[in-house]
Amino acid sequence: MRFKYTGMNRSQEWVNGELEAEDEVEAKVRLRAMQIRPTDVKKARGKAGEKKFAISFSKPIDLKGLIVFTRQFSSLIDSGVPVVQCLDILCQQERRLPFKKILATIKSDIEGGAGLANALEKHPKVFSDLFVRICEAGEISGTLDLAFRRLANQLERLGRIRAKVIGAMTYPIITVIVAVVVLVFLLIKVVPEIAKLYADNKATLPFLTVQTLMLSAWVQENFMYLIFAVAGIFFGTPLLYKVDAFRKLWDPFVIRTPGFGALIKKSSIARFTRTMSTLVSSGVPLLNAFDICIKLISNLAVKNVIIRARASVTEGKSIAQGLTGEIFPPMVIHMVAIGEMTGKLDELLGKVSDIYDDEIDDAVSTITGLIQPILIICVGGIIAFLMLAMYLPIFQLAEKTTGG
Repeated sequence: MRFKYTGMNRSQEWVNGELEAEDEVEAKVRLRAMQIRPTDVKKARGKAGEKKFAISFSKPIDLKGLIVFTRQFSSLIDSGVPVVQCLDILCQQERRLPFKKILATIKSDIEGGAGLANALEKHPKVFSDLFVRICEAGEISGTLDLAFRRLANQLERLGRIRAKVIGAMTYPIITVIVAVVVLVFLLIKVVPEIAKLYADNKATLPFLTVQTLMLSAWVQENFMYLIFAVAGIFFGTPLLYKVDAFRKLWDPFVIRTPGFGALIKKSSIARFTRTMSTLVSSGVPLLNAFDICIKLISNLAVKNVIIRARASVTEGKSIAQGLTGEIFPPMVIHMVAIGEMTGKLDELLGKVSDIYDDEIDDAVSTITGLIQPILIICVGGIIAFLMLAMYLPIFQLAEKTTGG
């Protein structure tokens, strides 16, 4: 829940802004921890940092750049440099103009009395909810350098997981595209040229050759429709995936598919456990940590289990009770249960994420090793089929000529 506040800071200056809290009492406690004496605290109506007419076609900074910024900010804070001066230094050396403007705005907001987390929250396209909440926790506890160090580690690990999953899927997708292009080229250019050799021949062509010529003629006649169909699939699939009814059917199905399903499930579990470990160790309230994890997980089947675990916590039950089911393996549930009992939930969740990072590496290697020969065989088989279909009449003619 978000609260707007007005108060006086330690420099006897009036400040205002927004922060996240469970209720008004917790909001006032957080403000006092930030050395702000609140005079007015009330619920916020809109989303913090919401901007009208904001149009942007790309992010001001990529993931690698954000990791570098976070590392540098952590080092400066650790050296005792004030936050405003840190932002000034990083702003001066920044070469990306959009991100440079954002840093200048954040610096200006802080100089106006806003907290660092509140200033970052106004730029959701750059700083995610995970980033802001960990920063806020570090700001309240006075461990901002540690918070930024954890953020950098988290971003690096999430980036590695995403890169592994994308890497596993890139090779087969590119191979399939190349295979389709080659197949269409053969049907449109090569097959018709060979077919001309049989145009004046009244001999009966083999069934395989006739079907191939019919397929070639159909592709030539409907080539533009095929282009539109492929474009529709390419651009329409992302839009279709945003429809809840489709995702309710697709996400549980894809997570059960051999190979890729296991990879998606493992990457989702690794992302959840790593993020939860970072948030809990940073002092973010458990329910807020769950809300952030729910936003990070894209697969609806995994997301529903995490939502159920959050509901279990609100009912006074354990997290492990809410994670039971088909998605999370018994090992993960046992580790979570032990972490809850011993008070070392963040530590054990970190160990689980380390285990699954290794399993993702193994899964990517296995999938890549299996897909490469399968795709080579399939592509080679299709081309061999077309060549056989077109040269089969020549083979038959050679047999008749030799009297075979």
